[in-house]
Amino acid sequence: MSAGDHPLRQALWPLGLLYGAVAGFRNFLFDSGGKAVHRLDVPVVSIGNLTVGGTGKTPTVAWLCRQAAAAGKRPGVLARGYGRAPGAELNDEGELLRRRMPELLQQQDPDRVAAGRRLVAAGADYIVLDDGFQHRRLHRDLDVVCLDAKLPFGNGQCLPAGDLREFRSGVRRAGKLLLTRAEGLEAEQLVQRAARLRQLARRDDLRVHACTHAPSELVEWSDLGAGEPVTHEVATLAGQRVVLLSAIARPESLRDTVVALGAEVVRELRYRDHHRYTLAEARAAVEAAMAAEAMLVTTEKDDVKLAALVRDGDAELPRHVLRIDLQFLEHMLDGEPRPAEFLL
Repeated sequence: MSAGDHPLRQALWPLGLLYGAVAGFRNFLFDSGGKAVHRLDVPVVSIGNLTVGGTGKTPTVAWLCRQAAAAGKRPGVLARGYGRAPGAELNDEGELLRRRMPELLQQQDPDRVAAGRRLVAAGADYIVLDDGFQHRRLHRDLDVVCLDAKLPFGNGQCLPAGDLREFRSGVRRAGKLLLTRAEGLEAEQLVQRAARLRQLARRDDLRVHACTHAPSELVEWSDLGAGEPVTHEVATLAGQRVVLLSAIARPESLRDTVVALGAEVVRELRYRDHHRYTLAEARAAVEAAMAAEAMLVTTEKDDVKLAALVRDGDAELPRHVLRIDLQFLEHMLDGEPRPAEFLL
């Protein structure tokens, strides 16, 4: 039985249809001028998707901010701040970006129009709207939509019956498409997907880029109470026994990555996305790795929360953090995009 044929999903199908219809009507109001769209005085590029769950938006945002900074711009990231801890300035994704780019301007606020104006007032001359495809109140000069290359629309149904935030026809608003996690697919498969997406978008000239979120470094924290981490090549994982710790939308992606690097996964500790670890949970993960004579491996996003535990509790949590970066597959589809296409 496929996911789409699951009895619960079948029962929820009418609700999914209603959800999509409501989303479609809301889009119609913005498109027709029935709802106001607000503009900022600087270029705005949205990085978003059509589905819930991980399609690799954060590595894409990081890549785009680096491109903007290299071009002499001062980028700012604008996000809703979903999953942010009470009283915190940034959520996990925002903290990850701050680690990568300490000088990066960021604002997280459900009112992204007001937050965008604050970013401009702070000196940002180029705004990246994180997870902004369905946020229509703020005008954007370019909509970049990330779709999983293997399952671009999940099971094809809207919430709660499926993963879609709106009907597939929403792809017509996209200015560019990124097919993420394209590794492992044959060129012909990607060509067929791109052709289908252009057909849905009713745009033969829509540029579709294939990319992957590839491991770039393995960062070792052996004693978080002192010193700096040690950076290793990802090839270090080959032949290693590992215990995985994650609280991300797609924990299977971490497993697939470390297995592809030659590691043996002996245990997985999975929590829901945006879960905030307790010190006891973190220590239990360290103990599980020690008992299995294995390395504890986690993600950058998870490490933001683990590092906070160390700061707050003066604890030592030795672990290895797998850093992921966006890489375009130059030989696939429309090749590697020119940064100027995004910087406007």
